[in-house]
Amino acid sequence: MKSPAVAIFSLAVSFSVSAFASDGWLTDFSKAKAQASEEKKAILMDFTGSDWCTWCIRLRKEVFELDAFKQAAPKSFVLLELDYPQDESKVSPAIREQNAELQQKYAIQGYPTILLVDAEGRPFARTGYQKGGPEEYLKHLGRLNENLAKRDAAFQKATTLKGGEKAKALKEGLDEVPEEMIAVHYKKTLDEIRSLDPSDSLGLDAKFSLVQAMNDLRANLKAAVKNGGEAVRSTADKFVAEHPKLEVRQKQQALLDVLNFLRPPKDNATALKLAVDVKALDPGTEEGKMAESIRAQIEKMSAK
Repeated sequence: MKSPAVAIFSLAVSFSVSAFASDGWLTDFSKAKAQASEEKKAILMDFTGSDWCTWCIRLRKEVFELDAFKQAAPKSFVLLELDYPQDESKVSPAIREQNAELQQKYAIQGYPTILLVDAEGRPFARTGYQKGGPEEYLKHLGRLNENLAKRDAAFQKATTLKGGEKAKALKEGLDEVPEEMIAVHYKKTLDEIRSLDPSDSLGLDAKFSLVQAMNDLRANLKAAVKNGGEAVRSTADKFVAEHPKLEVRQKQQALLDVLNFLRPPKDNATALKLAVDVKALDPGTEEGKMAESIRAQIEKMSAK
């Protein structure tokens, strides 16, 4: 399985920028999927904080706004901006609602996060800020785009096979996409593999049982959010208590998921305590470092 790049929350900064939804970038997911289907392209989804996220602004300035990117990227991708600005007036209510749903659907934990998805919205690669300017970034995207070709070749191969051999080919296709997104976005493929491999000789049930539990947690968090930050936090704590065999990083990942529902400045007090707790579990993990970045961001925002 390919390991997705870990996205991190950037420190809040005081920049005044206009909403970046021009130069061929769409903001409507349904329109992006329709265009991708018609043009037989993948979609590049940019989850960004246009007026506060340091690395988002750098990625835009160093890559997306430059001619080399603007001329080349649309040949391979439909470009979709999903903005989460502090100044919510920069985004229409309909797009704001859409973006909130997509943030949860794709379990976005930090900004910038760049997802490459097919015309159906199924992800096959994840990345973020990369140094080197537009030329290097385009090469990086080109390498990631190869995941889609490999995935589809394996899936096509599976159509010519039966039984266990078909299950193996389908699994080869899944090996080309982010592991943490398979249970949600490739459920139909997983179910087919299970039907072809009832003894679980490929080990998928064992591998994805926790992933499915994490997905159930997100559904429960979505239901709890209407009751406020404390209800959301208690839902996550209950999940951790009910899964005593979770490793430290898995506990941290579960608690970080809460931040999809408490994104600052919605409930800074609960989010700040959560970030401190996640770091305390192990400050040396990627999740612990992410939590420290989030803590610093919230405190800087609160001091304004």
